[in-house]
Amino acid sequence: MKVIVNRTELEIFRGAKVADAIRMYFVHHKKALPKTLPKVEDRYGNTVAPDGALSEGSRLIIKKNNQ
Repeated sequence: MKVIVNRTELEIFRGAKVADAIRMYFVHHKKALPKTLPKVEDRYGNTVAPDGALSEGSRLIIKKNNQ
């Protein structure tokens, strides 16, 4: 299924969680994964948990540590 993280479209497996999408985003951009996962919001500004479910077309925004 396709999800969008910070304007990057990713193809991820069905049943993936928010944490899986975050990891895939960092790998896709060849960045080191932070020791603690950053805060993530959905397209409406709601904070989502790392173990939150994803569905086709989900949009996530990774927040910087100071936000």
